[in-house]
Amino acid sequence: MERLGVEHVDQEKRHGRPFNTFTLWFGANLTIADFALGSIIFGLPLPSIALAIVLGNVLGGLLVGLLAAMGPTFGYPQMMISRAILGRYGNMPFALANWVSTVGWFTVNIVLGGIALQLAFGLPFAAAAAVLVLVDVVIALWGHDLIHSFERLMSVVLAVMFAAVTILTFDRIGANLARYQATMTFNAYYWALVFAVVFSYLMSWAPYASDYSRYLPETTSKWKIVAYTTAGGAIASAWAEVAGFLVFVGAYDPSLNAIAALAAVSGGYSVLALLTVVLGAVAADALNLYTNSLSALVLFRRAGRIPTILLAGVLGFLFALVASNNFGTFYQDFLLTLDYWITPWIGVMVAAFFVRRVRGDVEGVAGFLKTGLGAYLIGLLVSVPFMNLSAYGLGYVGPVANLIGGADVSYFVAFAAALVAYLGLSASRPSGAGAIS
Repeated sequence: MERLGVEHVDQEKRHGRPFNTFTLWFGANLTIADFALGSIIFGLPLPSIALAIVLGNVLGGLLVGLLAAMGPTFGYPQMMISRAILGRYGNMPFALANWVSTVGWFTVNIVLGGIALQLAFGLPFAAAAAVLVLVDVVIALWGHDLIHSFERLMSVVLAVMFAAVTILTFDRIGANLARYQATMTFNAYYWALVFAVVFSYLMSWAPYASDYSRYLPETTSKWKIVAYTTAGGAIASAWAEVAGFLVFVGAYDPSLNAIAALAAVSGGYSVLALLTVVLGAVAADALNLYTNSLSALVLFRRAGRIPTILLAGVLGFLFALVASNNFGTFYQDFLLTLDYWITPWIGVMVAAFFVRRVRGDVEGVAGFLKTGLGAYLIGLLVSVPFMNLSAYGLGYVGPVANLIGGADVSYFVAFAAALVAYLGLSASRPSGAGAIS
């Protein structure tokens, strides 16, 4: 069992190779939440779906890869590294936001996995959810090395099972695919929404990234980590989304959720198909639960890794019981909401680490680092005119979003603005080993 929480990983404890990041992110993304995006993607012509899936996953995966590259240099989890750029207290809201996000993602996968397990074996939803929570709690408690080993195994098992599901589904969609192509027309606003959701899913792993690369030797190539992480996440995520889309086309029944559609399309192989998405839920939630604990320890280290994992497990189970009744709206809104805090934070982190080469203290850093915090606020504020919050019932459509047909591109604007703002605010300060205040 892992002994460390958010403490520094000393050189004698470093191990692994860059390819480990590929298998980890491949196993964690060939999963049920990606698969469920198929029901959201349904509604666009095939070429525009392909563009949204490829572009969204490559960009989202790249952001995860850039942050994963920080792990070996610092030897700390991602939200501890964030302290070196935002400050000991300035980082607290971001650690809290990540704790909330990880509980939310844990809930998403428990709901989807619970529904699949319920359909496969006729279990009550509460019992199915409890089984999934228990398995993930055990994996997360054991820690970093077991998670890597488990995801390495899942990268093979899930690849085989998803291949079977994809072939089975494609073989059964028949005339529905031609019917789909003949009836769907392009809608710019809906394409932007689909692109946002696809990008949101993969990008939302960025605050987890260094949690699973910090044990790599400090001399590990940063660009190999970027490449393997990007490839693992993007390939798996795109594959699962395409499989989910094909299932929904095969079912061609808008009253079904993604899991019920899978059961309907797979026919006599439904148990195998449903077990595929159940394993995918476990693979993703092992990371959600582990990272949740690390974020909790950034907030309050004395809480301990075991109690924080158990707390998140209980909360995720309870939230899943509530969210399962209105999952479609819950899932889409949750995905889109993540963009608003994460992308400007990533912009600050990338500018500080890759351009200004911040390698500052993590444990004894100042309470507030105004350069990082100021750049983050600038990025967030600049992006407000590009936001469209009508999906949340708030009635706000920014003037720029309104000009481009309601499309919300604020997440990209926030990332770019925060990155540029950090470079501008730190221009007169020396780069290198110290934190930029």
